[in-house]
This record gives sequence, structure tokens and C-alpha cells, in this order.
Amino acid sequence: MLRSLTLVVFVFLLLGCSPKTPTTAVLKTVTLTKKSRGKSPLHSYLSKTDKPLGKHAAFYPLDLPLDALAARLFLIDHASTSLDVQYYIYDDDTIGKIFSAHLLMAAQRGVRVRMLLDDLSTSGKDEALQKLAMHPNIELRLFNPNKLRTSFRNMALLLNVNSLGKRMHNKSLIADGYAAIIGGRNIGDVYFAATYETLFLDYDILSVGNVVPKISKAFDIYWNSEQAVMAKEVLGVNDSHYAAIEKAYAHTLKKGLSAFNGSTYGKRIAHTPFNQKVKQHTLLLTVSDKVHFFYDNPAKVATDENNDSGHISHKISEDLKQVSSDVTIISPYFIPSDMMVERLKHLREKNIAVTIVTNSLASTDVSPVYAGYQSYIKPLLKMGVTLYELKPNGLEGVKKAKAFKKMPNLSLHTKMILIDQEKLAIGSANIDPRSDKLNTELFMVIESKKLTKKQYKTVKQVLNLQHFYKLSLTQNETIQWRTIEEGKIILYDSRPKVGFFKALGTDIMSILPIKGYL
Repeated sequence: MLRSLTLVVFVFLLLGCSPKTPTTAVLKTVTLTKKSRGKSPLHSYLSKTDKPLGKHAAFYPLDLPLDALAARLFLIDHASTSLDVQYYIYDDDTIGKIFSAHLLMAAQRGVRVRMLLDDLSTSGKDEALQKLAMHPNIELRLFNPNKLRTSFRNMALLLNVNSLGKRMHNKSLIADGYAAIIGGRNIGDVYFAATYETLFLDYDILSVGNVVPKISKAFDIYWNSEQAVMAKEVLGVNDSHYAAIEKAYAHTLKKGLSAFNGSTYGKRIAHTPFNQKVKQHTLLLTVSDKVHFFYDNPAKVATDENNDSGHISHKISEDLKQVSSDVTIISPYFIPSDMMVERLKHLREKNIAVTIVTNSLASTDVSPVYAGYQSYIKPLLKMGVTLYELKPNGLEGVKKAKAFKKMPNLSLHTKMILIDQEKLAIGSANIDPRSDKLNTELFMVIESKKLTKKQYKTVKQVLNLQHFYKLSLTQNETIQWRTIEEGKIILYDSRPKVGFFKALGTDIMSILPIKGYL
């Protein structure tokens, strides 16, 4: 009976609730990364390195949120030929609109813009996406799209979770095939300190050199894949309306951009350390002799999730085999696979120091993930893993800045592994079943003592009881959360700063068979 009712509802949705979907298919053309003829204008700003670049790659860390936004806008504004944009989330908020305004201005000066967005979080954003995609120099494709664009689209997701529940989690921005930014940040206010409510602590890196063609190749593979569907086919974009709409839309975006540039936040973007250095031609990139760049095949979302031979999680696991002294794993959503647990156990048996940094239940933006993680706390502590959880106001003493009227709630969003103070691994992948088996990801391992030690030093500066909870086991093998509050050591016997109902809900979710979807 239930199955029949589900089928009836699904048919009703397909027949009655998708008027925007065209009845004829749109021909999709294969395109590849377009490079500047000769040197890109970006070369004059991003060619200063600590040693000769040669056939290697060079990097500049973007750990500060305002620097991370400034770097993206700089690449867009100085691209001369092409921009390739790939994101999991592209919010239609202040930062989303500013990002779109800069992309539109690039398109208006003749730059080819290819935008590839995952379709999971585009609900309610179709109109803005349509207007942006109408420009002749902007092409938008949606990854694994939900053909239902109405309020019933979430029901379609529930009815087809095995397909629509698998998403493109990649994040990259490539300018002129010369420079690229990858990391954990999506496009939205919470990723760039543009809201007083929540700030995601994250990390990106700017790359030039021989790794950029690899990042571009990955984008091309996704762009031309079966899973990337032209927005015209999904949204019903009609080019004939472009002339009437573009002028008004461009005016709205540019008016908003003008107001943004005159705001306190906009002025701070103009004077970030990145912008000051790049404009003075003093931005120094660090050369790495060896870089490994990994990415999932886009067909991962259409294949058996248990066929994981080509998943990048195996590559990450292989790097953990090579650890000789210490490893620090930073992941906002940490639910290790059985293979990962065995790797960590093996490292501890060799007396290798293992530190894991993740969100507390109070700081996480996804409580069900904590429900999946909490069952691993005791086994990890028993094997000698050092475990830290971010406090929701954990970096108040470090992050107090003139930018905030009040301190926002903090949530960890960084995906990073530091190995032996010699390898820095970053990208879009979390240590959880969703990144492992369901979503597509990209990840890069940079062999550089200079970059790794710098980041290791930064982590050690903040990884203390003032900003984090340090977990331990009592003699009775109960979990304690140790921290400092108002100058005093405080011990919690249960998850700190969490209300009764949130704690109860998390415990209930922890016994449900949902681990594979977290």
C-alpha cells in the first residue's frame, strides 16, 4: 500500500509540478579550459616565488576569510580569457550577489565564464541563476539536477535519495588556466565573515604552476560529464529575453556592488593583507617540489557506493601509511571508516602521535554528524589519540576584530591533514561516509616543510583549553571535556553548552541506521 501511494505521489509530482522543465533537450557542447594567449595578466601579480618555479607548483595560503574573498575577487577581476567556477553551495546572499556581480563584469569585458554548481542547495535561487546564465559569455551547468523546481523538490529528493542524495562537493576557481583556488569554502556570507550570526573557520590555498593544469583537467571532466546538465535544460532559460532582462539585472548587481564597496566590510576587503601585497607586487608564493592532486570521477554519484576502488579516500589513507612521527587531522565532520580506524590504530601502535580536531556538539552545524561521531570518541581515546573539539565561542580571544559588532558563533569547516611537519593535505573532503562513498571530492597533498610547519605553528597556537575542549577518559572510562573558562579549569561530564533536547535528539539519531548518509 505504502509503495503504491509513494508511486502515485511521485507521478503526480512529475506530471503536475514541473512546468519550468522544457520538453525538448538542449544540445550540450564539449568545451575545455581556455588559456590566455601569451602570459595572463595575472602573471605579473602572482609570479614572485621563494625559489625558481621551474616546472613545479607554488602556493599562497588563504586562512583568513577576508583574504580568501579578496583573492577570489582579484582573480575574477584580472582574468583576461576564462573563469571556471565550481561550487557545492552558491548562496544568493550578500557575498553571492557580490561574486555574481564580479563574474558578470568579467563576462561583459569578454571573459568566458563556465559555472558548474551542485544543484542540492539551489532551491529558491532559480531566478537569480537564470538571469546570470542569460549572458552570452556565461554558461551555467547544474550537477546531478533535481528536475522538479517547485516547493515539492525536497519530496523528490526523499523519494530518490539514492540518486539525488549524492552530490558534487568540489570547490574550485580557475582563472585563465593560470591560477586556481581550492579548499573548503563555498560562496556565502558564513564562509567570509560577512554575517554576525555564524562564522565558518576554513582554509583555502591559491595555486600557480604545474598543478593548475591538473585542477583544470578535473574541472573539464566534471563540466563535460553526463552529470553536468545545461541550466537551459533544467531552468528553461530563454535567450530571447536576455536583452530585456540583462540591463536591469546588471544595474541591480552593480548598484549592490557600489553599496558593498562603500560599506565597512567592503573597505576592509580592499585593504586585506592579500590585496595590499598583490597590488604592491610583493605577494610571495612558496614553491613545492612535489604535489599530488586527487579527485573523484563525477560518475561516482551514478555508481555503486561500495565500489570505492577509485575514491580519493583511499589516496588519503595511503598517505597515512607514510607517517613517521605525527599526524594532525582537522575535519569538521569526523566519522572514520573502519579502514581509517585501523590506520589510526596502527599509527598509535607505532607510537606515532595522532591529533584529531573537530566540532563539538555545540559548534557543529550538522548535529546528526556528531551523532555518528560520538560512538568513536571512547575507542579513539583508548588507543591514545588526542582529541579536541571546538568551543562555539572558542576563538573569541583570537578572533576579536573590528569587523564584528558581536562575536558570531564559530563552527569548524576546515578540511586539512598535517603529516610529519612535511606534508600539507587540503581540499573539500571530510572524514565521513558521505565524502567517502556518496559525494565527489577533490584533495591535494603538498610536500613542503615551509608551508606545513607554518600551518602546524598556527594550529598549535590556538589548540589549547582556552579555545577548545580536550577530551579524556576517567578511571571509570567515562568521557570528560576539559577546558578553561574565565581563567579556571572546568571539567564537563557531558557534552558542554548543549541544551537537553539537542542532546536527546543527537542520542536518538545515534541509534538510527543513518551512518551511511552522514
